[in-house]
Amino acid sequence: MKKVSIIIPFKDQTEKDLAIVLGSINNQIGIDFSLVDVHLVNDGGSPINLSLFEIFANLELHYHELTENVGPGLARQYGIDHSESEYLMFMDSDDELHFVGALLEFFNVVKDSGDHQLIVGRYIEQFVVENGEFRYLTHPLVDWKAVYAKWFNRAYLKEKGLHFYPSLRIFEDTYFVGLSCQLASDIYYLDSVAYSWLYNSDSLVRKDGKSFEYQTHVWALENRLYLEKIREMQPENLRRDLENYVCDVYMRFTKFPPADIASFWREHTALLEEFKDIWLGYSEELQAKVDAIRDNPDGNWPGISTEGFKAFIENF
Repeated sequence: MKKVSIIIPFKDQTEKDLAIVLGSINNQIGIDFSLVDVHLVNDGGSPINLSLFEIFANLELHYHELTENVGPGLARQYGIDHSESEYLMFMDSDDELHFVGALLEFFNVVKDSGDHQLIVGRYIEQFVVENGEFRYLTHPLVDWKAVYAKWFNRAYLKEKGLHFYPSLRIFEDTYFVGLSCQLASDIYYLDSVAYSWLYNSDSLVRKDGKSFEYQTHVWALENRLYLEKIREMQPENLRRDLENYVCDVYMRFTKFPPADIASFWREHTALLEEFKDIWLGYSEELQAKVDAIRDNPDGNWPGISTEGFKAFIENF
């Protein structure tokens, strides 16, 4: 059995585009490539000429072609279901491994400390500032949202019944990674930058001025699905996670006004209705919690006004 399968969904990237991510895997050093395979999942896009990838002599490459576009989550799930390995790693087709020893670091974790439910490394994000120059941000080690720089133990995912949810075409990784990390009792944190999230203005999370940030109704749906799993698997944390959602969605609602306000209130109301047995509504303690989120200089919402928090809650 392979030690790790690297799953790469793509749609309409050229062979030249894909050569970057494949080359970064092919050029890894210090590892036994017989323990690695790569699964390219064509998500309903144009066919590619696989013969051009024969130059990557180290790679055992599997190609899967979907007849319709299903989105990155289900494309990754297809790769999971059509691969056999102890661990799963996900890469986007426009990214690359950060350096030639990235995979060796993960292999060494297993060699030195045994198997884990998850191995979580760091990733660096490339972005563009107003003058067009590139800048780089190293994301925190404890990152429970992005699939980048992580190895997922297949047996653990199967045990917990974790998969990419069919109806989520955005925020699909927030659901999958969030649950994988939340339910795990054995996460090894590898303090090494293993993955480069390269800038692509046409990617789902960057195109049209980050328009996905305004799809707050999908965020509410994703959180309802997440909380359903928490109720089933970890009920002692359900109220905490519900309150975390309410604080977070208020911040999102304020900073990124929903593109579809009616759909947002429908999904948000459905969530609170489903969990009304534990939802306590507004309180001074909850206000203090959202104020603390606002005041966290390292958080996502510094400077967002929380004066409307009570009215937001009471609108339900």
